[in-house]
Amino acid sequence: MCEAIKVQTHDKRLLPLGHQNRYTGEILLRTRPKTYRAIARELAEPNASVNGISRRYRVSNHTVMGIREREAKSIAERKNTLAAKLASVAELGAERMEETIGEAGLRDAAIGTGIAVDKMLALTGQTALVNIANIRIPSEEERQREYETDRKLDEITARLRALDEARSSTS
Repeated sequence: MCEAIKVQTHDKRLLPLGHQNRYTGEILLRTRPKTYRAIARELAEPNASVNGISRRYRVSNHTVMGIREREAKSIAERKNTLAAKLASVAELGAERMEETIGEAGLRDAAIGTGIAVDKMLALTGQTALVNIANIRIPSEEERQREYETDRKLDEITARLRALDEARSSTS
């Protein structure tokens, strides 16, 4: 039984029609090599979506996943190459920003550097730090209520201090 399963996984023709393991991208490579290479290239991009790629190139999700498995090594190498290039661009952009501070080209250098840094972080699996602060400004009515609450708390504090002083002076 185990031998039959091994044979089926090696010979795709023995698998039932529609089975996921039948879709390896081999036929696509033979019939549409440019599409195959374009899919492999897109799989190396950060945030690549199997659904999006399959819709764009009009192939099944299983075919795209088969290409991803088949080209895993080259995709990883491509990602590393892209990450290295983007790190270099980010470094050059930062140097350019440092050189052109106060000049008109700074805006363009800042945008390019930001894009390169974001892409490099995405390729290396890191996330950019984003701090979001939601500041709610109270209305005049809310401020008045808070002021009244503060005033009442101040009165209570003053009474407690007076009571505490009275107790300590009688003891």
